[in-house]
Amino acid sequence: MGKKKSVLIVDDSLTVRRLVELVLSREGYEVYTAPDGDEGLEIARKVLPSIILVDFVMPRMNGYKLCKLIRSDRRLKDIPLILITSKGEDVGQSFEEKFCVMHYFQKPFEPDELIAKINEVLGVQEAPAETFQPAPVETHGELIEGIDKLLRYYFEREFRVLLKTLMVEVLKETEVARSTGLILSGELRYLTVADVLQFIGMLNLSGRLSVVSTNLNSEIYLERGQVVFSTISKPGYRTFLTDLLVEEKRLKKKDLKGIISEAKKLNLPVGRVLVQKGSITDEELMEYLKRLTEDAIFHTLSATSGQFYLEEVPLPLNLSDIKFRLSTSALILDGLRKLDEGRLAAEIFRSDDMVPLRLITNEDALEGLTLDDKELRIFSLIDGKTRLKDIIIESRLDELEAKRICYSLQKIGLLKIKDDRR
Repeated sequence: MGKKKSVLIVDDSLTVRRLVELVLSREGYEVYTAPDGDEGLEIARKVLPSIILVDFVMPRMNGYKLCKLIRSDRRLKDIPLILITSKGEDVGQSFEEKFCVMHYFQKPFEPDELIAKINEVLGVQEAPAETFQPAPVETHGELIEGIDKLLRYYFEREFRVLLKTLMVEVLKETEVARSTGLILSGELRYLTVADVLQFIGMLNLSGRLSVVSTNLNSEIYLERGQVVFSTISKPGYRTFLTDLLVEEKRLKKKDLKGIISEAKKLNLPVGRVLVQKGSITDEELMEYLKRLTEDAIFHTLSATSGQFYLEEVPLPLNLSDIKFRLSTSALILDGLRKLDEGRLAAEIFRSDDMVPLRLITNEDALEGLTLDDKELRIFSLIDGKTRLKDIIIESRLDELEAKRICYSLQKIGLLKIKDDRR
């Protein structure tokens, strides 16, 4: 038997590291993890892994610098690299050209896709599906081996399907799940939003998931286990397409009333009217709706108390022309990662009277980096004089999201807190 293949995952998100470790360990890989580039480089030199997964945005040593050091190390330079990024395709292409990165994944990613890519890069052949046929047993040792093989076959190939079927039948028998109306309901103190969404995704359920908490109300429309659209009502949080368009100067505030009135008259969604008028393209509309959905899911995942209700309802007519479907597992992964960052950011940026300073001299941090609209909005407000609470107000972002972005900018060396000590 050959040496067990090993994978090193270097990512500052505990959620991502745990997920990758769980998924790859089940595939037979030996998994090593590191929260930053410094520790990752140390582990790489010690264990010489078969492949290295590198997050682009990390504290202390970012992904760019880590890849640079790996490729300049005589013992590490030939180890395949896979980049994990949330910064867009241009970053991945930049790494491919400079460091021969075999592939890159944008967060959130599907675990199955990651497994397939690692297997492809390392030349691991997937075992073909087999029909279990026990061989004639001649000895006690062969009997034990045959039973072991039978059990492994059953649990790996048959048990998952059986479990799904059993869960649905039990829910129906106890009248928690019904053929019409309410499918599932409960309290968030017993099941988290992530648990509920994972359950819906696993059973490929359709309908509307409503989450009612003390500080938010959310509706998530699902089709065969995938998210179609989500909307949220939360104090201080802007949730409408028109808000985004006004903020990005794609729409004038004074024209809003007329557009909304026209949409009501035609019985069409506002977005569809804007496409007809040529204000935005159909592709841009889908991107805006996707952003609104991802943001709503992120905030919904933060709810820790309240109730949830999954109802069997058809997709509303005004959502019927949405072209995308979003993976529940990918949204959960990305949302939990952001919540991890948000909690850490709330601790680091505890005082709203802090004054952030720009740092723009770190070329390694800037090279290949693309900031999204929210990050650019926060970064543009940092002038070394304005307090954090005023930046949050001016940005019109939720406090948790604004502090999380400040934390991300700090991690890549674009921001620090002004030291007022004399």
